[in-house]
Parts: sequence; structure tokens; C-alpha cells
Amino acid sequence: MKTAHWPLATFAVCAVSQPLVFDYLIAGGGTAGLVIANRLSEDPSVTVAVVEPGDDVRNDALVQNVDLAGISFSPSLDWNYNTTAQPQLGNRVINFHGGKAIGGTTVINGMYYIRGDKANFDAWEALGNAGWNWGTLLPYYLLSENFTIPTSAQVNSGMTYDPQYHGKNGHLKTGYPFQIENGSFHSSAQETCEGMGLTLNQDIDDGSLRGFGSFPQTLDRDANVRETSARAYYDPVDSRPNLRIIKGTVKKINFGDCPAKSLVATGFQYTDAEGDLQNITARKEAILSTGTFVSPLILEASGIGNSKVLAQHGIQAKLALSGVGEGLQDQALWTLVFQRAKNISGHIPFAAYATAQDLFGANTDSIATATKKNLTSWSKAVSQRLGGGVSPEALEKRFQVQHNVIFKDHASVTELEFFSFDDYIGMTFSPTLPFSWGSVHLNSLGEINNPAIDPNSLSIDFDTQTAISAGRLARALWSTAPLRDYAGPFLIPGDAALPLNATDAQWTAYLTSSSGTANHGIGTCAMLPRDLGGVVDTTLKVYGTKNVRVVDASVIPHLLSGHPSATVYALAERAARIIIKGGL
Repeated sequence: MKTAHWPLATFAVCAVSQPLVFDYLIAGGGTAGLVIANRLSEDPSVTVAVVEPGDDVRNDALVQNVDLAGISFSPSLDWNYNTTAQPQLGNRVINFHGGKAIGGTTVINGMYYIRGDKANFDAWEALGNAGWNWGTLLPYYLLSENFTIPTSAQVNSGMTYDPQYHGKNGHLKTGYPFQIENGSFHSSAQETCEGMGLTLNQDIDDGSLRGFGSFPQTLDRDANVRETSARAYYDPVDSRPNLRIIKGTVKKINFGDCPAKSLVATGFQYTDAEGDLQNITARKEAILSTGTFVSPLILEASGIGNSKVLAQHGIQAKLALSGVGEGLQDQALWTLVFQRAKNISGHIPFAAYATAQDLFGANTDSIATATKKNLTSWSKAVSQRLGGGVSPEALEKRFQVQHNVIFKDHASVTELEFFSFDDYIGMTFSPTLPFSWGSVHLNSLGEINNPAIDPNSLSIDFDTQTAISAGRLARALWSTAPLRDYAGPFLIPGDAALPLNATDAQWTAYLTSSSGTANHGIGTCAMLPRDLGGVVDTTLKVYGTKNVRVVDASVIPHLLSGHPSATVYALAERAARIIIKGGL
């Protein structure tokens, strides 16, 4: 499919006079937005503007500090979204992080570069996205990446890799920090994991996550600084005369009044740094890259979405697209913390990934059969929670694909990540492929950065069952030699709340009272067939529009067993190629 190019004369008829005119407009200067801006502005005859509310923090010492990855959440750099009260979690409100700067969430995230299982991506194609799978995305991972080969000292400390799965010439620097723990921790953790069947994974970015391994991070090892999308994709091109970043918050997409079968975007309406309302014109395309929680809100504010949701805010529907904001998929997360019993002098970038077979053992087949029978009732329950925005029939088809990924393709269903800081050591555990899906919508008209987030975590019993099994595996690892030699007193949640032989009831109480988030939300502008709740097609163009695309984590239709950041970079690289070439 070729992308239409719309001359300025077309918009002069359809739109009001607007002072700023560019070929391409991008809402959001985060992970994907800066990739797109970089690639489109390679052509000096093309003009590109990025509208971004956050500051330029490329030289901020806290942002650059690799020792603070995933720990420092400065209020000035974090949107600090709160969910709606979650009845299934005792009416608790969960906090989500989102980067508020040029570079988006890459300025505050944990810097993980973990792609996922091959089956996660092949599921995209199984869901109806022809041409989107592991094989077609891998070249874009390699295109974006500039992997730093570990030193011999790092290799001796447990950093392993397979060079065929890493790029050498991309914009994004990845690798391992120099300050890796060089003692016996990695061998103790590996031995304990292998004793439980989680064997060494030479490279967890090769499309197969299962096992124990080290993970690279988005950092410049030699400079010892965090590698944000701003540093990787904006730094090298910030002097281009045809590329501009405008400080502001996009409120909605402006559309022309010309009669047409499809809506034609003429630009954005945004508030500038002084809070004044402004308009900006796009000659060719308007691209949303504001992330899982904001891109659907901009569509809704523009009159694109579920008519019922739009009516609640007095918004006239320009295009009925019921999947907007629906099908939010995220991974809940829990933390086990121990007093550290042995000294650790550096970073421990290790994780273990487990499949359903690893968690359920001899019961796996019976659980697979039982869960398959429950897909219909789960679909109805989730559809009801979503207010019918996505039909039970559509959800069941999507759930069936996920069921196959778990029980036929044997993708990893749990991440267990090791950590150490100050005098503490422990592990986070997170089920990676839950069926408890939620939604994101406008909270009130005009409040684009105050979304109503309903993650709906642990609303499906299988997700609780998986979390309990994952937690028991985590407890078992830390109670088994030689890893247990590093763990002193159990501090969080402690033996009183969660003894080693805790019952299902005790585990459930712990899970519901302390559930957090991995901040891996995807799917609210899903790339899917329209009848499955899709918002964008395989060229990432919004259904019913001629020149509006969404390029960010919100279009990912199926959760990854890894972390979304690496995939968003690859997705954006491919999206840029699609825009420039006019199709897949």
C-alpha cells in the first residue's frame, strides 16, 4: 500500500489558516517519535516537527547515571500516572511511570534491552498482521542497535552473547556497564537456576528467553552513561535545519472539512510552553508517538474512538473506532527483598525466564485444557469490563492466539529478575502473558496527560495461579544453595506474611495487597484487523484516515515476554521505512 502525499494546496481549502507548516508532524518526542524524526529528516527536502511537552535533559547528571536506572523517578521527569481504583485489588490505586522529557520513558526506565520470545512476534501475524513476525522485525533490531562487545573481564563475570543477534552500526548503543559484580554471584545464581531446570541462555535476545542469563542494557559503556532515545537519535541530528522540536502538548488532531471517505489530518492543535492554544499544519502526515496512555486519548479528543466514550465527554464522533483505548495489556510485578548476607560490589544484570511447563510441571497439560475451556468466559468478563468496546468474540480469538503462544509455542510466562542495592538483595517476579486486560480513556476533556487507566490486573484466575507459581519459584531459588548464601533475613514481605510453605490463600493475599506494575503497557491502539478491535492497519495507519499513523508501544497487539523498549525502537525503524517507501 502506498502512502498518499498531500500537497499544501489541498489543505488550504480544507483547513483554517495556520502559522507553522511542516511535511510531517510527530506528537511526542519519546522512544519512537525521535526515531521517526531522525529517519524522516534524513531527506533535506522534507521538514519535520516534533511537539513534545518535556524538557531537554540530555545533560542531566541523574538521567545519565547508569547506577540509578529504574530507581530515580524525579517528579519533573515523570508523569506519575495513577490508575482508577482496582476492586479486584482491594480498591488499590497503582502508580505508573512515564518519561516527561525529550527521550520519553527512556530517560527514567531500567535500561533493559530484552526483546522477547520469537512466538510473541509470530503471534502478531497470527492475529492478522501479514508481514509482521520475528523474522521481519529482527533486521530492524539489528538496524537500530550498536552493541558493545563485552570485555574479557565482563565475560568472566557472566556476560554472554551471540554476535549474530546484535547490530554493530545502529544509533542505539547497548551493552554491559563496566561496574559488573566480579565475584561469585553469577556462578551461584546460575548453578541454582540450572539445578531447577533453568539452564544457561547464551543470549536472551536471540528469540528464546527461557533459562538463566545476562541481559544487555541501553547504555554507552565507554562513556558510562544511559543511552536514551534523545542521545541515540536526536543528538546526531539536532542541528538539521529541517528538523524542529516544539515545546508543547498536543491536544487533538485537526481534520479538514473536505468530503471524503477517509478523514484527512491537517495538523495538530496544541498548547505551547505558555499554555496558549496553537495550531500547526502537516502537509503530508500526522503521527502520534505519545505512548500507550496518551495516543488513544489524542484520538478520542479528535473524535476518533468508541462513540459511547466520546459521548460521555461531549465529543462529536468523526470516526467510530471502538478499539481505541481498549485491550490495555500490562505485566503485574512483585518484589522479594532480603538483607544481603554476602558482599556484592557491582551490578548484577541477570534474569531467569520460565515457561508454563517450568511452573506447572506434570500439571501443565491439564491446566492447558482447563484454561482453553475458560477462554469464552474470560472473554465475556473482560469485554464487560471494557464496556463492550471489544466484543467477546474478538477477545476470544485473541485469547486463543495467546493460549497457543503459552502452551503450544512454550513462550516464557514469567520473568525473575535479580537485583542488589545498598545492603539488600532480592528478585522481582512478573507473569509476562496475562489474560487480565484493561483500558485507557480520557478522564476529562482537555486533560490529555491525565488518563483514566484501568489495568484490570489479576481479574482472571489463571493470572493469579501463574503469579503464585512464579512467586513460589522465586522463593525456592532464594532458599536453595548456593544462591541462599547471599540471602539474610527475609524483609519484604517477610516470613510472617509469606512463609516458605505459604498456602494459596497467603499468596493470594500478598499478591492482591502489593501488586505493582512492570510499566510494560501496550495495545491501546492495537495493530489488528478492525473486527478484532484494531485501531491501525499493518502500515500503522489509523483505520478510516488517509494520513494519521500511530507509532509507539500502543500499537503492539500482543504482550512480549521481554521488555517493550527494544521492540519500540525496532518498530519505529520499520515504521519510518514504511512511511518513506510507502508500504511494507
